[in-house]
Amino acid sequence: MSGGPLGRDLLDVLPLRDRAACEYVRGLEGAALQQPEPHHHPDFHIRVIEGAEAFYDALAEDMLRRIVSAAEEERTFVGLFPVGPTGQYPLLAEKLNRRKVSCGHVHLFFVDEYAYEDGATVDKASPWSFERVAWEKLFGPIEGGLRPPEGQVHFPGPDNVERYDEMVWEASGGRGAEVIYGGIGWSGHFAFWDPHLWEEFGGDLEAWCRAHTAHVRLHPMTILHNSLRAGGDWSAIPPCAYTIGPNLFLGARYRSFWLDACLGRGMSWQRFVGRLAAHGPVTPSLPASFLQTLPGELVFLDEVAKPIGGPVTSWR
Repeated sequence: MSGGPLGRDLLDVLPLRDRAACEYVRGLEGAALQQPEPHHHPDFHIRVIEGAEAFYDALAEDMLRRIVSAAEEERTFVGLFPVGPTGQYPLLAEKLNRRKVSCGHVHLFFVDEYAYEDGATVDKASPWSFERVAWEKLFGPIEGGLRPPEGQVHFPGPDNVERYDEMVWEASGGRGAEVIYGGIGWSGHFAFWDPHLWEEFGGDLEAWCRAHTAHVRLHPMTILHNSLRAGGDWSAIPPCAYTIGPNLFLGARYRSFWLDACLGRGMSWQRFVGRLAAHGPVTPSLPASFLQTLPGELVFLDEVAKPIGGPVTSWR
């Protein structure tokens, strides 16, 4: 017999394989999922919301509250916003319209956009374009006179990647974004800042924490997780992106991350990585794990908070 199995070991692509950490978070159920760890920042909290309708409404209300509070206090609102989750955006538009809230004071910096190796972003008419999705779900439904001026809505790309972080600091008067919203990818990323990017910093954590918006190659797990939105067709996913880096993520005054990835029939790829990000080791190999170290929250849809269980023996 040979000295081992056939095939090259490809498992180093997995972002975190610490057996003890994985076993620990796998077992977190019920109230234990929301309990703080000794190393958690005192203002980092975990909660669960029952039902998708209540989940997206709560996220829309949180966004609305911050926008309205800034208007009432006559200050600029600077937020880092995602395209994923998106279920809150039609609700937010409806709430803004109903209350006649003008967003003239709002500056929104979206955290990522798909791109190619040559640096070009996806066409804005493409269904993969985050900018297109944002206009369809949020800005389009807002009444014209209430929308943020187009010059105050930004997406990272080749024309601004070198200055994107500075644009956020300038808009906020040097205070940083009031809040960054987002989800967590299967690879453990925030925005499209994937775990393999840690390799670019030679083990220098301070340099990683200072990393600015960049043009990046996507991690294979990110390609695969997004292919689930296209019948599993990994060839359809743009291979690169423009994404914010740790500098803006860590520099925001608050991090509000919401996990809603439920595929139906009781399946959710986010159950495990959400637990890792909330309770596992804090490491650049799992970028979203840095949520644990600063003021913020991680909100689970109840379907994502369910026990991991498995293995499922049928797709039906």
